[in-house]
Amino acid sequence: MKVIRFKFLKSYNSIITLLLSLLGFASSCDILGGKAMYGTPSADFIVKGKIESVGERRPIAGIKIEMSQEIDTEKGKMPVDLDHSVSAETTGTYTVTNKGAFPMDQTYKIKFTDVDGALNGEFESLDTTIVFQNPKFTGGDKSWYSGHTEKDLNVKLKNKK
Repeated sequence: MKVIRFKFLKSYNSIITLLLSLLGFASSCDILGGKAMYGTPSADFIVKGKIESVGERRPIAGIKIEMSQEIDTEKGKMPVDLDHSVSAETTGTYTVTNKGAFPMDQTYKIKFTDVDGALNGEFESLDTTIVFQNPKFTGGDKSWYSGHTEKDLNVKLKNKK
């Protein structure tokens, strides 16, 4: 009786081992052609606009636009230099982008600085903040990349006295 019981348990264990092995192989194979899902969700945050002078309302070229961000830590807010800066074109237009940011509410500090001196006139610097609250993303790949979202920020700079 013990021999029959032992053979039954041994056969039962072999069948269970075979089924678990098949299940493991079947779940590791990519039968439907999907992609592996590794990574972090990301999106591009774009700020664009036009820079004009206050009085004459003419476009200003040669203004440096810097995008930075602060993150909340246990010790308070910590600035993060995104190393995102551009210069305004001759029409006064600009576009600055934070690529690959986490797709949730984001707050950015935007700094406008006259770097060309008296070439286009001298203008005061301006620091401002732009908030992407409940952003709507377009152009994502239906995977980890959520796409991009944009905000317009038109700025008027004062002449230096």
